[in-house]
Amino acid sequence: MMMPVQIVSEVAMSTVSSLTIRDALSDSALRESLLASTLMLIMSGGLTLVITWLWVLRRARSVSGRPDVDWLIVCGYVLEAGRPSPVYRQRLSRAGRLAAKDPDLRLLLAGGGEPSEAAAGRDWLVEQAEVDAERIVLEEFSTDTFANLRHARGLLPPGARFGVVTSRFHLARVLAYARQLGLDAVPVPAEPRWRFTFGNLAASIREAAFLCWFLCGRFWARLAQREHLLERLR
Repeated sequence: MMMPVQIVSEVAMSTVSSLTIRDALSDSALRESLLASTLMLIMSGGLTLVITWLWVLRRARSVSGRPDVDWLIVCGYVLEAGRPSPVYRQRLSRAGRLAAKDPDLRLLLAGGGEPSEAAAGRDWLVEQAEVDAERIVLEEFSTDTFANLRHARGLLPPGARFGVVTSRFHLARVLAYARQLGLDAVPVPAEPRWRFTFGNLAASIREAAFLCWFLCGRFWARLAQREHLLERLR
């Protein structure tokens, strides 16, 4: 019978995509942060992951109203046959509804790839939500959330008030990244409310694993004054 730390370790590792693992193994900075977070996970008996997961759930269940912002950053998601997947369409639908209520609202769609998630999202908004393409700006440099926000930071006008539209299970990680980058982002959940489904719970555990990796890696970088790691967080 597996001990709790073995269970949470396997859950954490199984939720990280093979692409991310390959990136981590080939990138010395990511490899070091992954090792640090894994050691902290083991030393805490899995407590770091459990606490992070509870944080993810707390943020996912938060109540939100209509955001008072000038811009919306819409987080991309994996495409299906070159078109937005159901999760991505949910995010786009929320952005489209808000854009319909505020003619001055601008949208920044984030997500790279080939074809890019941002471009696929723009096409969907123009066709399905009747949003004018002139109101949409694309960030197509990366499929990584942290890099998306870093690049988006340079595309937003100075002093702009902005919100981030994403799935509820993704909110905690997005807001942690935004704070790290010095961005004062308003959370805009795609769904009206959090639903306790198997898919959402699995996604929340995956998000907790990624967020735990980020937070523990950052803690190690600051504690050990690892400048090459800290530079990646700016």
